[in-house]
Amino acid sequence: MNILFVYNKKAGKRFEPSVVNEISEVIPDSEDFTFVDIHDLGNTTIEPFDTLVAIGGDGTVNTVAELAAANHKTLGIIPKGSGDGLARFLGIPRHTFRALEIILYGKKEKIDSAEVSGKFFINVAGAGFEAEVAHRFGSEGIRGLRGYAKTIFESFSKQGEKEVTLTINEKKTRLLFFSLSIANGAQWGNNFEIASKADIQDGLIDVAVMKKPKWYQIMGLLSYLKSKNQSNNSLFTYYKASEIDIKRSGKKWHLDGEPIIFKNKKTIKVNSNSLEVHLPK
Repeated sequence: MNILFVYNKKAGKRFEPSVVNEISEVIPDSEDFTFVDIHDLGNTTIEPFDTLVAIGGDGTVNTVAELAAANHKTLGIIPKGSGDGLARFLGIPRHTFRALEIILYGKKEKIDSAEVSGKFFINVAGAGFEAEVAHRFGSEGIRGLRGYAKTIFESFSKQGEKEVTLTINEKKTRLLFFSLSIANGAQWGNNFEIASKADIQDGLIDVAVMKKPKWYQIMGLLSYLKSKNQSNNSLFTYYKASEIDIKRSGKKWHLDGEPIIFKNKKTIKVNSNSLEVHLPK
């Protein structure tokens, strides 16, 4: 293989520059490889490489995955972020050498990607509370699980419910939501799952519509998100579709945890088998 490793110094709570040296020291001599900072990726010629490896969190994976899909390259992941939702969902370990072994000796499979109004995402997109957290998290530069927790609790009391309109299979549904998750993969990160039935190879997207929980329901909600058994209940309503139109969700969204502003109606589409990925055997 000819591998391009894309690292992000700002990923997670603290980037470990030694990861570049660690990989360089153990990778077999038979492999050709190059390292590039994600901020210099725009000046890098992609064509010679077979595999593009994201070293970082979900935002880094999003950038590298989009580039891999567009150029018919294989995606590899070495998780170094705060949540690493996609890597955890795909069973890719956070240990550098074990993740590298998957790239070198694992299997390759095609998975789905998705888009919101033409903007690529690979794991989870969303609006409402989770988008508010992503926007605050990004603007305030907080990293790590404690940073997430602090931002979440500060945002919770300020975010209310609003009505959203979903058009699924030409049927319109109006309902209140506090947080709206569009899940290609199953989890937000840190093993908190939002849609345990999500299958990243089924050509469908899972939609999780969450009402605002009461304070006394929060501990139960945390257990629910760790349960790997999500289904319709008093707080959550789930849908599956290959294409969804969404109105009145608000302008603030996130794509794989990265904040973004959308205006007007949002159209969600799945691109089936659009990305090849290195996965555990």
